[in-house]
Amino acid sequence: MSDKEILQEAINRYGVDAQTDMALEEMSELTKALLKYRRSGGMNHEDVIDEMVDVEIMLEQLKMMYQILPDDENNYSKHRKFKINR
Repeated sequence: MSDKEILQEAINRYGVDAQTDMALEEMSELTKALLKYRRSGGMNHEDVIDEMVDVEIMLEQLKMMYQILPDDENNYSKHRKFKINR
């Protein structure tokens, strides 16, 4: 089973609302890990990596749920390019 299929299965099983809530939770956990990392002088590097991976996974699910395709000429691509160049 591909990564995309696994992510879609989670969306199908738990639903859009639950997965959106999970994305919010994971972003909060990344925020906390980054704050701890700064306070510890860089001692919690693995925690930051773990939380970044969780957020990236949830972002992929959000893109799938809201039908945001990064390679086409949709608003996501335009916004991303604008923000990178800014």
